[in-house]
Amino acid sequence: MGKTKNSRKGGKSIKLAPTAAQIERQRKLQRAGVHAAAIFILMVGGFVSLRLLKQHVDRTIVFSHEPPQVVLKDRPAWMSDFLQRQILASVRPMGSYSAFDRNLLIEVATSLRTNPWIKTVRSVRRAFLQRPGDTVEIDCEFRAPVAMVHWKDYFWLVDGDGVKLPEQFTAQQVPHVLVGRDGTTNIRIVEGVRQPPVEAGHKWPGNDLSAGLDLVKLLYGESFANEIVKVDVANFDGRNNTREAQLVLGTKYGTGIKWGRPVNAKDFFVEVSTAQKLKYLQEVRAEYGRVDAGQPWIDIRFDKITYPTGAADDSTSDHADGHARLASSADSLGQ
Repeated sequence: MGKTKNSRKGGKSIKLAPTAAQIERQRKLQRAGVHAAAIFILMVGGFVSLRLLKQHVDRTIVFSHEPPQVVLKDRPAWMSDFLQRQILASVRPMGSYSAFDRNLLIEVATSLRTNPWIKTVRSVRRAFLQRPGDTVEIDCEFRAPVAMVHWKDYFWLVDGDGVKLPEQFTAQQVPHVLVGRDGTTNIRIVEGVRQPPVEAGHKWPGNDLSAGLDLVKLLYGESFANEIVKVDVANFDGRNNTREAQLVLGTKYGTGIKWGRPVNAKDFFVEVSTAQKLKYLQEVRAEYGRVDAGQPWIDIRFDKITYPTGAADDSTSDHADGHARLASSADSLGQ
């Protein structure tokens, strides 16, 4: 056989120069590698930077060592400074929180719903005062006190629905609560209820209390009723005496006004209407300067206003004239 011509000299292989296509492909691979490495470095750097930035924000901006303060969005006009501070302190979170911690808002909302002064929680949100999340703003419907219920040695605040509120007072404290700074009667007493008090935040049972509260709300804001400070429901439904008034108004003079049946009673043929009774009170106050006409008591249940017959025997001419005017007024009101 013939020998194959060897293209190598001395056993060494001949290196061929790369083609232009190979060179271009190599360059592309190198560029891709550089880009990938740069992207990786940027990603790692960005992650580290974000991590450090988050730690900085959490440490110096978001996370506070002091719990956020709580503020009311709309404070009711009747609410005192003391009561506002008491409510806000009872729901303020304890400890440190992040401004982005949703549990903080949940905790505040839960506390509000268990507070007897709160009727409805409308919203709880973060607000900005000096730094992010340093304030929690609450928007609630509050239970406005409309009366004090007398039970034994104490007087308990209730709202218009009869829900018992946390505050209680002694007889010595009552005068300071009944009358506002402007001298008007803000809160009236309901006495003579049969049911004992319940826990704060629960409705005080009893139709007698409901009847008393209805009358309290009816008199609220009436200028002629400013001298009326309490509603006595001891004879509600005639349980003590069917011939006597079921509800009796008490004045600041220690006198009484026999009101009669509850304001929502339908049998007006027994007594004059609620509107007529209010008119009686307004006219008596206008004529005599006192809603009780200066009498120990007056009865406004029927067509004519009556008063104790023994009072007419007073020897002073001023009182005698007063009784005559009252009788005349009663006749005219009954027409």
